[in-house]
Amino acid sequence: MKSIIFSSVIAALLGWQSVTPQKQAYTPVTTDQGKAIFSNQCGKCHDADGSKKLADGSTLLARLAKNKDPETRLATRLKNEQERHQVFLYLQPLIERERSASAKKTP
Repeated sequence: MKSIIFSSVIAALLGWQSVTPQKQAYTPVTTDQGKAIFSNQCGKCHDADGSKKLADGSTLLARLAKNKDPETRLATRLKNEQERHQVFLYLQPLIERERSASAKKTP
């Protein structure tokens, strides 16, 4: 009897685990999807690559580059976790490039 209960609990846990959303890894497909989402939802105000100057003279990329957790920062506008992660995967190399450029400017 104990083995049946144990097997049922394990099966339930394994089934639950497969339903849990997993973060997607960086791939060209997720990057393309992230770019499309960003262009459609954010591109009007930030351009397709996040480099448009805002009212204060900064850019979205500069703001995200200064943030310790830019993906979480994106949650203020992108509520869907999967879409937010795809946008982050698209923006991540752009953010890193911005951080490198800022580091070179700072003496």
